[in-house]
Amino acid sequence: MQVEKAKVLWKYLEDSSPGSGLGYELPGPSHEQFMFDSSPTLLASGGERGSKSHTSAMKAVLLTLDFIAKHPKEASGAKAWIVAESYELCRPEFEYIAEWLMQLLPGTKPTNMIDPGQINVPVPGGEPFEIKTRSAADPKNLRAEAPVWTLLCEAALVRQDVYFRLLGRSAQARAQFPGFGQLIMSGTFENSLGWYPTLWTKWQSEAAQKEDHAASHSFPSHENRFIYPGGLDNEELKRAKAQLPEDVWKERHLAIPAPPSGRVFGSFDVTRHVAKVQYDPDLPVYFGVDPGYSGRSSTYAVVVTQPHDIVGESGDTHQQWHVIDEIAINKLSTPGFTVRDICEMVKTKYWWGNDEVIGVIDVAGTYHAGAQESNTEVWQRELRIHLSSQKVDILPGIDRFKTMLTINPDTHMPNMIISPRARLLISELGGAPNPFDGQTHVYSYKTDTTGQLVSAKPHDDYCDSIKALTYLFVNKLGYATGRGLRQNIGVKRRTRRRIKARI
Repeated sequence: MQVEKAKVLWKYLEDSSPGSGLGYELPGPSHEQFMFDSSPTLLASGGERGSKSHTSAMKAVLLTLDFIAKHPKEASGAKAWIVAESYELCRPEFEYIAEWLMQLLPGTKPTNMIDPGQINVPVPGGEPFEIKTRSAADPKNLRAEAPVWTLLCEAALVRQDVYFRLLGRSAQARAQFPGFGQLIMSGTFENSLGWYPTLWTKWQSEAAQKEDHAASHSFPSHENRFIYPGGLDNEELKRAKAQLPEDVWKERHLAIPAPPSGRVFGSFDVTRHVAKVQYDPDLPVYFGVDPGYSGRSSTYAVVVTQPHDIVGESGDTHQQWHVIDEIAINKLSTPGFTVRDICEMVKTKYWWGNDEVIGVIDVAGTYHAGAQESNTEVWQRELRIHLSSQKVDILPGIDRFKTMLTINPDTHMPNMIISPRARLLISELGGAPNPFDGQTHVYSYKTDTTGQLVSAKPHDDYCDSIKALTYLFVNKLGYATGRGLRQNIGVKRRTRRRIKARI
């Protein structure tokens, strides 16, 4: 695909559909770079009115036309996907693609968009080229086909496993048709948390681009000269920059991620520490409990783990903890909440039938509120399980937790892997918005207005799952330094599986 060819096509679309709302002088510098980037995986972030939907839709149109021209035989009955968390979120790109292809290729027929929609693009002497909408609500539906291109709309709203699944589906087409099978992702940053802004930042590096065969781009608001004449000198944008906090300005208008400052666990990387992990019935189950007595979050959290043996390059065996599950109930938004509600949820869990289930709770869980039963007494009565109690000093507890995020130099893997099921834990670490209100709530240090730390101790907020896990780790492993350091968890196990590290 040549740049001049695309420019001619774009000029045709502008001239043939006045008022179509392309909205900027095309192609602008950032949009042109994205348009002609042949990286197998592309990620584009858009500022407010930055025309990300137009640009990503145009790339899909060009890929469609180019594929039909270069592979007319294989184009018959070929597939392409428009994917989003819901069908409704596919609508803008679907409508742009349908409108432009109907102008360029008479006979193009779009179907209803409300249900799974489809655009049938005519192929000379063959069956139509099918552009289908797909919902990412259930990733299991994203299978069976090898799309010529995939456009993931509002990518920041979908789970990371959706991205992994689409990456796998695209690989088949890339192998069969070099230059195609692109995975195109576009969206806006949602509080700069999660896998999407993390990958955007990573793929700004040339080394990472080569390693992952991917690239990231930004469509800042000021490049839309139709909406903002004068670019950054536009009065509306100048007012916005003067009034907005710097992080909001970067996210909303420059399309650059701005993660919250002062994170306690800045080493947490959602792309390295979050992955699918499987429950192993041959290994014991350990869980930590935080009753959520302190802080504004007021969430009762249970975090469930299993320790695995990992063999490194040296042949030595190292312990890696898998966070396999999480139970979290926000007490402020759950009228009539009782500890018994948690116990009832535990009874339904797949891991509860394990022969060895060991729990640790904050020492406050042993206290009584008047004549009421303590947390530990309710667990004992409802589940017939005794919870060890653990008081953890804040700073040594943080140090222990940091060791679990460390990359082992022998295995090249973290000491802890977290399942996407642990949504609250991931949000508290800075990997996603809070699952209860969708806002940014990260376990953070106290900072002043300039972002400088003002205390060695963090806020006692939005750390319920972190605390639950810390109680467990300190109880079983001791503090990372000083007295109490332990090397083994000291529990009799059944068969321990040795897993060869993937180097």
